[in-house]
Amino acid sequence: MRLDRLYPILRAAQSYVPFTRRAKFELYIHLTRYFGFKIEDDFHLLSHLDKVDLAIDIGGNWGQSIEALRWTCKPQRIICVEPNPYLSGILRSRYKARPEITILENAISDAPGEHPLFVPRYRGFVYDGLASLDKTSALEWLNEHRVAGFDHTRLSIEQHQVKIITLDSLNLQPQVVKIDVQGYELQVIKGGAETFKRWQPITIIETPSSSVVSLLADYGLLPFRYQNDRLTKGDTSGLNTVFLGSRDQERFEELICAREDHPGEVGHSAGLDIQEKRGFIRRSSP
Repeated sequence: MRLDRLYPILRAAQSYVPFTRRAKFELYIHLTRYFGFKIEDDFHLLSHLDKVDLAIDIGGNWGQSIEALRWTCKPQRIICVEPNPYLSGILRSRYKARPEITILENAISDAPGEHPLFVPRYRGFVYDGLASLDKTSALEWLNEHRVAGFDHTRLSIEQHQVKIITLDSLNLQPQVVKIDVQGYELQVIKGGAETFKRWQPITIIETPSSSVVSLLADYGLLPFRYQNDRLTKGDTSGLNTVFLGSRDQERFEELICAREDHPGEVGHSAGLDIQEKRGFIRRSSP
């Protein structure tokens, strides 16, 4: 059976056993930590770096990117921003003995304030990987195409009032930034304009919109796809896109090829939804 046909069945099955959710992700985290399990291609580019003083993980979820960063580039310091109080509590508990890892229970946007965080629940299963400041984005992913036997009456939404900050307000100098915020990428980048323009960190973003690509280009960061130890300029067809400033383009010059010389394939497994992430059903699809 093709994987794209299997996923809706697995997703439907897990909705009947919500108590397995934490165990599944804790297993995934440990496999990543000790064996480098399911680290996305883009993070492996970071293994070429000699030293990373600071990495920022915006949209920490269960800590998958924290472990990917620790495996590939071993930052001296990681700041993880996760607005969901349940998940940020788990992250603080897990990394309390790691002073180099800071967990902030905030959302990042283009202006400070407060806003509800919308978290979808199907039957008893909480899809925290689909949480968003935008209610429509939080709800629209779960449907009859992605969940076998989908029943709209079983879909509900949780709300958590969260504090919003801007990236610029943190006054940091990151070498690496990862963003996975379910449709709020543009607002994150607008709120970090000075950070991106001044420090031009290597930035990894899940399926960026054309507006995100254009704005980062204005800040001097151009899009690349990293695959098979090659960087393809202008290719945004992968699961994630890596954005590089002039300094890092020079650093990785030997890895860079033009798009026509290295045409991108469909990400990871042909035919899979581009948002099949985080575990066997990952962040954008729990």
